[in-house]
Order: sequence, then C-alpha cells, then structure tokens
Amino acid sequence: MKKVSLMFYKRDCMGCHACEIACKQEHGLGVGPRLVRVVERAPTFIPIYCHHCAKAPCKEACPEEAISRDERGIVLIDNERCIGCKECMEACPFGAMQFDDDQEVAVKCDLCHERLENNEAPACSKTCPTGCIFWGDTKTLSERIEKEVT
Repeated sequence: MKKVSLMFYKRDCMGCHACEIACKQEHGLGVGPRLVRVVERAPTFIPIYCHHCAKAPCKEACPEEAISRDERGIVLIDNERCIGCKECMEACPFGAMQFDDDQEVAVKCDLCHERLENNEAPACSKTCPTGCIFWGDTKTLSERIEKEVT
C-alpha cells in the first residue's frame, strides 16, 4: 500500500477556515480542539496540522503506546488506550496535537482515515475553495512539488 500525505500551498490560502470547519464536522469535535488550524502571519496564512512524521515524536512520547502508524504512514491515536497525559502534545514539534476535554484524550489529524478507506478525499481537501490543500501518495506529491520548484 502506498504512503499518503497531506500538503498545503500556503501561498493560495485565503484564511477562510473552511478546512477547520470541515474537519470539526467530520470528526464530531466540539468547541475546543482544531485538528487543522489556520493562523495568520501577515501577509500570509499558515496551516498547522499533523505531518505524520516518519519518526513521530508523539508516538515515542506516549507512555501507553496509544499512538501507532498504519500501513499508509498515517499516525493514529487509539482513544481506548490514551490516558490523557498530554505527553504527546508536549513532544509534537508542530503543535498539531490537541486535547479533547469532552473525551479527555489527545486528538490529531488522521487524514480522515475512514474517508480514505472509502476512496474519498480528506474533508479539509475536499472543502478548500482555493484548492491549496491536496493529498495523495507521497511519491506523487514529491514529484508535484519538485516540478513547481524547478
């Protein structure tokens, strides 16, 4: 199975926050956690999200081994094993880990794992009006970026 990734072109982001809303709806999240956050750093907007790191510091930090990686490279949290210690949040270099006060567990982008199982795009990518969020297998994404840089 191919490894998948999510990418953003911050140059095209207009700060509409549609990705945040779509993600919250998809995951049934309340007021607190935002698995995708768009922050303004004038004159641009910067999306903050899980990068599904090859050597995920959050996974290493979890004392309950509640964080794993699937065959596509997606880093996942097992809410049944998570004890809400927030060690993973401290370890994440991107600030992508969030805490769901209602469930008392850590949460993060899972690339809409269930949507991918049904061959659907992640909610943020599907909803983005400027198309600055895209996903796919890592090789194809790398080639796309290389073509645009050169």
